[in-house]
Amino acid sequence: MRRWPFHLTVMSLATGLCAQAPVLQDGATALRQAQRTWTTGEEPLPPLALPSLEVGLGGAGSEGRYAPLVGGEGLGRAVEGWGLGLQGRYVSGGWSVAATALGLRVGGMTRGYLLRAAIAYRWESGWRLALEQQPFDWGAGFEGGDLLGDAARPFPRLSWSTPEASLPFGRGRAEAFAGRLEADRPIPDWIPDRGARLAAQAGGLDLRRPWIYGGMLRAAFGSVLEASLGSVRMEGGEDPAGRTAPASSARTWSLAEVKVRIPVLARFVGARGAAIHLSRSAAPDNRALTLTPARSLGGLQLVWDRWDVGLEYAGAGPSAPSGTFSQPAYLAGSSTFGDPLGAAFGREAITRTVELGMPLFLEGQGRLRGVRGTSASPLAPGFWFLQGEAQWRTPTGRIGASLASRRDEVPGSSVRWGWTFSLFQSFRVF
Repeated sequence: MRRWPFHLTVMSLATGLCAQAPVLQDGATALRQAQRTWTTGEEPLPPLALPSLEVGLGGAGSEGRYAPLVGGEGLGRAVEGWGLGLQGRYVSGGWSVAATALGLRVGGMTRGYLLRAAIAYRWESGWRLALEQQPFDWGAGFEGGDLLGDAARPFPRLSWSTPEASLPFGRGRAEAFAGRLEADRPIPDWIPDRGARLAAQAGGLDLRRPWIYGGMLRAAFGSVLEASLGSVRMEGGEDPAGRTAPASSARTWSLAEVKVRIPVLARFVGARGAAIHLSRSAAPDNRALTLTPARSLGGLQLVWDRWDVGLEYAGAGPSAPSGTFSQPAYLAGSSTFGDPLGAAFGREAITRTVELGMPLFLEGQGRLRGVRGTSASPLAPGFWFLQGEAQWRTPTGRIGASLASRRDEVPGSSVRWGWTFSLFQSFRVF
């Protein structure tokens, strides 16, 4: 089964894409639509070579405990405020240019954000090279990719992908990237040993502007099975004094994943498609390439015409966070602007997820996601998380919103809440 790269899907005007999620998260919506299309076994729609331009009003924000906006591309955490947006795309021959820019006012200041962008060239042979800032889909988890996902704000990178090639029992392709994270990354709320990390950061042990790069191999065997192997490495950077980071500070993340379509189950429940996904990933506290200590994930998705439902479990083994940091390390972890680059609640969380996509009144489309989270560590609190999304077409464009809420269960203290949201009305210019 041929699968179009997600960055091309982002630029398309496919009806299914434009009607299923809030405007600001169009990049994450494209990834979810690609996952849904894979489940049904349909051929993805190719990108249309038509220019487009949208302008809009809206904003994003958050309050209280850490509550990620799954599929939010950093909205509410790295991107906050109220203001204006501009989103456009132009395609000519093998070239494509797309961007989503925001100007938002928060705290008495107006900030500009390049939320999403890509300058790409695709050869007729299928090779693609791009300078882009787009969300990832490395890992099929419902809370964003388990290795690299769509909850964090995307970072700029150079990426390339190959055309599909014949394998002994199927077809395969590869993709890779190289980028750099921001200079001053905050210590995220979701890291278990945050206090010790803050103390180490205050002592000058944090590293800034690390390089991050990785590769993914995907192979399809027949029409029902797809397997993926991927790895991401973070290294380099400087300490606050400008000294080069030592080699011992490098970190490696890895992933092995399998997706299987189940046509018999789809026919039994009257669905267009059914599939399961299974994966193991690891983020050792060193630069070794290994799948231990492992995080295991498994899920099921059923897709009907306008409905879909998903169930997923992700388990993580006990972590042993260090109470002290005597060597320079990436104290902000695998994150950007305080959000995890992979699992939306961090790798240490054990999560049970239920997700439901549904039609709404006036031909709208909605989605609900509920998560029960616990931890292998007795010191980390459990939590409940709920996220809702809705979008409608209007005579002039689209209107959509996302709202997420999290309640932490902290032993011996009152219940603590957090929430985050995005809201936008776009107007189609052409």
